Amino acid sequence: MARAPPLDTIPLVTQNPAPADPYSSIAELYDLEHSSFEGDLDLYLNLALAVGDPILELGCGTGRLLVPLAEAGHRVVGIDASQPMLERARVALEVAGVSDRVALHHGSMTEATAVPDGSFGLAVVALNGLLLLPSADEQRQALTTARRALDPRGQLVLDILNPTPETLRSFDQTIAHEGTWPVAGQARVDKYTARRVSPADQRIETELWYDIISADGIVRRVATSYPMRYIHRAELELMLELAGFTEWLFYGSYDLDPFDDTAERLIATAEVLPSREHERKP
Repeated sequence: MARAPPLDTIPLVTQNPAPADPYSSIAELYDLEHSSFEGDLDLYLNLALAVGDPILELGCGTGRLLVPLAEAGHRVVGIDASQPMLERARVALEVAGVSDRVALHHGSMTEATAVPDGSFGLAVVALNGLLLLPSADEQRQALTTARRALDPRGQLVLDILNPTPETLRSFDQTIAHEGTWPVAGQARVDKYTARRVSPADQRIETELWYDIISADGIVRRVATSYPMRYIHRAELELMLELAGFTEWLFYGSYDLDPFDDTAERLIATAEVLPSREHERKP
């Protein structure tokens, strides 16, 4: 995975309360936090091996999963609504030498049927990607188009947070320091978040900012904001059914432990429901 480049070109303050692309100003900083995360990688590699390619990743970001999936020999297509995130993915793929096995598509997760190289054996929505669609209609549309992009043997896997009362209370009206990362040429980068939970709308309004603190103590801040719409298991089950999936299973961890009240993650796998046309084939 390509390392984040130096941050000295980031403006002193970049903030937009409702940006069209909330990741446009933080793509480099996003990689500081996420590029080394591998907790879910074995899950996707094992599913890809079992189901087969090509693989479609909805909300592929900077290529955290695209690179190892391609390195394992799979053909992969990534779709993301953020052009700066896709540009970093392109660089990461080139550095890893796997660009020939990966296609990148700029667009929403609701446009899965518009990407090239379908149909797909596996569709992946990782790390709360589905929750970044701010309405139930858009979330359901993303699942529906993912279903249409899959071939008859296809499988969906998605990973979202489990919105337990304790988790939501910990988010609401709090300011949290979520990490510190050393950066070459800088002293450090600190990440902070402030969230507000609206249970009536199942929304988590998120503001986040990175403080880039140089060795001489000068602070440069980059900030953005976005909503997330959380989903409970029962609603996700209904969404999967309406989207045309079947045989869904729920897990509480990347090791596929049973889903229960204490699980931090809500991980779902679902199969394609064959159409009548498929059922008539011998």
